[in-house]
Amino acid sequence: MNKIRGFTVGILALLSILAIATQNVSAVSTPTMSLIDTSPGVNPIMQAHTTFYVNPGGTINLTLYIQNVSSLWSWKVNVTWDNSKLQLSPTNSVSEGPFLSTKGTSTTLFVEAPPTAGTIPEVSSTLLENSSVTGSGALLYISFAPQTAAVPFTTTINIAGVRILNTSGTDITAMAPISDTITVHFTGDINGDNKVDIRDISLVAKAFGSVPGSPGWNPVCDVNYDGTVNIKDISIVAKLFGTLYP
Repeated sequence: MNKIRGFTVGILALLSILAIATQNVSAVSTPTMSLIDTSPGVNPIMQAHTTFYVNPGGTINLTLYIQNVSSLWSWKVNVTWDNSKLQLSPTNSVSEGPFLSTKGTSTTLFVEAPPTAGTIPEVSSTLLENSSVTGSGALLYISFAPQTAAVPFTTTINIAGVRILNTSGTDITAMAPISDTITVHFTGDINGDNKVDIRDISLVAKAFGSVPGSPGWNPVCDVNYDGTVNIKDISIVAKLFGTLYP
């Protein structure tokens, strides 16, 4: 009887382990897509930051990033935004990320010109050979320029009509639309009043030494998105002290 009981307990334990392993594999292999900032110098833990600092005439650079995809051969999305707040930057506003061509295979990026401002009806790319890629990486770079008169502002960028296909032309999985809300300030203007003064320096000083998850952490004060509020952030604000933005 004890042997049978022991064998049964062992089987149940093994089944539990297998169930957990199956759940973990399933979680790892489920593709997700997001809009993040992969610009040089941005700490990976801050790539999903939602407050962007720009200089007049500067740009907001976003990356359409896919994670945990298997056998990706082709992808397609459409993009919409509020044109009263953002416009595509004048040069190199839409370009392909390196992920799809990681094996050295050529791709074809198609960007349908927006018939109306605030919309790209279709952006897509396909490998020219019958091959695919697996893993995570940047699919698309989109560069926006703020409508200067509107800064500071909060606005939403939408990615919809998402399709990811394998080499058979079959959808790998259904992908939900993305709707990312961002806030845009001029550089150094922490509180969004279009001037850089002691109030802005005070906010950064109050969060000094903090990192994500620590007491006093304020992501708005991490001006250079390196994952910590330190002398670099205070220096950026201090150099712009007294600036009045339009």
